[in-house]
Formats: sequence, structure tokens, C-alpha cells
Amino acid sequence: MKKILIVAMADSVHTARWLEQFENSDYEFVLFPSSPHRRVHPKIVRLISESSQMKISIPNGLRNTGLIFAAIDKLINNRLRGSLLRRLIQRFQPDILHALETQGAGYVASEALRRVTSKPTFILTEWGSDFYWFRRFPRHERRLRKLLTQVDMLSMECERDVQISRELGFIGSIFPPYPYTGGYQVQSKAETETNLKTSSRRTISVKGHTRFVGRALVALRAVEELANVISDFQIVVYSADPSARRQARKLSEKYGLSVTVYRRGMISHEKFLEIFRESRVYIGVSLSDAASMSLLEAMVCGAFPIQTNTSCADEWIVNGKSGFIVSPDDHPGLVKAIRSALQDDALVDSAAQINYEVARNRLDKAIISEVSKNFYESLV
Repeated sequence: MKKILIVAMADSVHTARWLEQFENSDYEFVLFPSSPHRRVHPKIVRLISESSQMKISIPNGLRNTGLIFAAIDKLINNRLRGSLLRRLIQRFQPDILHALETQGAGYVASEALRRVTSKPTFILTEWGSDFYWFRRFPRHERRLRKLLTQVDMLSMECERDVQISRELGFIGSIFPPYPYTGGYQVQSKAETETNLKTSSRRTISVKGHTRFVGRALVALRAVEELANVISDFQIVVYSADPSARRQARKLSEKYGLSVTVYRRGMISHEKFLEIFRESRVYIGVSLSDAASMSLLEAMVCGAFPIQTNTSCADEWIVNGKSGFIVSPDDHPGLVKAIRSALQDDALVDSAAQINYEVARNRLDKAIISEVSKNFYESLV
């Protein structure tokens, strides 16, 4: 039985979806929370409960202390959590140490490994902005270069980030890029054909992130410019931060538009997918991302994707054919893209068919599950 020590955000659905793929495996997992969380994600709570067959636990004293430990570590450069993780490595003696995400989990693991005498195999899974965004800051670039000297194997979602990792000095093994969050239940061709055509849908979904690299306000201002075109559309702003909620409220009050807003963490992942299955257009604007989960979910559900060029969207969609790829700084270009997606029925219906084939071949749960099952075995 392989013993795997996971360092990851305990409140993240991405962590939960990664772990769910191994619920029926014979691995033994221990999860070390890396984030300043206030709760453990419900999917992870289920996995560590007696009702699950999975061999997974969170060490005593770490389940509800993420916030205070992270606050202390801001002052002492991860030395507290690094020390706690080091002790856990020595006690648990894992075969594999796996950090999901870099600036939290990766940096904590790097600190822990400084004084470990018997180092386990160390895997780093890079998330959306970990390399692409943070490499531009000298302090982070130095930390990334140091961390990558300790890593035995990298996994990531984008070919773009493979190149960046090499530029940062990584010389180890790289697992072929693929979506690490479990894939999707892609409908059969017959099922998709019985659903409403994308051109018949009357919902516009907007990713509501405004913090860090999220630019939902840019997306909402572009939508506002088209207020006269979308009077009969429902606008859904999901994972909405406070400023996005305020902007959405203004849209509704000023133009009489139908706007539904969901705060971050307010709805389940299943509800997200339901929204995308009703959406004609999905809009995701950010300064940095990898293979945006929202982009992939829009493709699976038949919504026409509009994604910024600061992601790996070009590895999934063809600009102008199966979606639009725009700059977060190009307001006229974003408005034009949204207008085209709202008015060109043939474009969005054709894109849905193209994206369905991509999803069936690259995102189906059965395919992704098979790749994930071989993930840890590939280190043997």
C-alpha cells in the first residue's frame, strides 16, 4: 500500500475532486491543510467520514486551525507549518509527498523538506496562476526556482506551463498535462441533440471573481454596454465577490435587466453545471489562469465560451470558431465578442458541436479517471 501525504487547500473543491478519484484505491492518504481555511470542503468531510471506503485522514489539531497558522506564518515565512509538516513526514513516512498548488502548499512543502533526512518522492501539481503570474515578481521567481530544485515530478494543465517550468530551471519529470479535477459526465450524442440548441438559450453566465487576478467588473461593464441587446436574457453572476455583486445590482436597477447573483461558495458544483447547461454564453475575464475549470465546464455543457488570452484557452478552443479568446485590456474587443455570440446563432450552435467532440475525447470522466489512476503508479 502506497502512503501519500497531500499538502493542499482543505476548503477547495479542486482538492476535493482530485481526492475523490482515489476513493476506491488502496492508497493511504493523509491531508495536511495548506490554506487559511475556515472549513473543510464538504466533499472532503464525506471522504474522511466512516461512510467512505477511502483511507484518508487529517491530523489531529490541523482540521480547524488553518486560519491562525496561516496568519502566524505570514510573519515567519512558513516556518510554523513547515515545522508541523516536517514532523508529519517523519511520523507518517510517506512514499510520496504531493503538493496541490504552489504558493501555499508548494512553499510550505519546500520549507518542510529543508531539514528532512529521508526525503519522500515530491510531486508538485501547479494550479492556474502559479507559474504564469507569479514568475513576474522577483521574490516569487526566486522562490519558484528554489522550490523546483526540490521537486521530483511536476504535473500541470497546460503545455504553456511546461515551457515556463523549464525556463524556471526545472529539469525533472513532467506528467503529461491534463485536467486534474476528475473530468465530467459527458452526455451521449443522442442526449445532446435532444437538449435545446445553444442558440435557443437565454442565459449569460459571468464568472464573478474580482480579487487577485479576477476581472469580473470588466466583463460586467462589457455586458452593460449591450443592455439594449439583452433585455430578454437572464444574467447569472456566480462566485461573485462583493464588488461584482454591487455592479450586478446596478445593472438590474439601472436597466431593468434580470440578474441573479450567487456569492462565492453559495452553490454546489452540480448547480454550476446546471447554470452552464442553460447558458448561451459564458464569460470569464482574468489577468491569469491555466485551463480554467469554468471554460471546460462551459464546453461540456454547450455554452459558448469567451475567455481571456491570459489562460490556456488556445489549447482548448479555436478563436472565432469554437469560442472567443480576448484580451482583458481590450474592452471594444470583448463587447464585440459578446455581441457576436448573442446574435450569431449558427456560430454558437456550430461551436457547441465542436466543443462536444473535444469534451468527449479529452474531458470525459472515464478517460480522466483512467489517467488519474495511473498518476502515482507512474512514479514507480
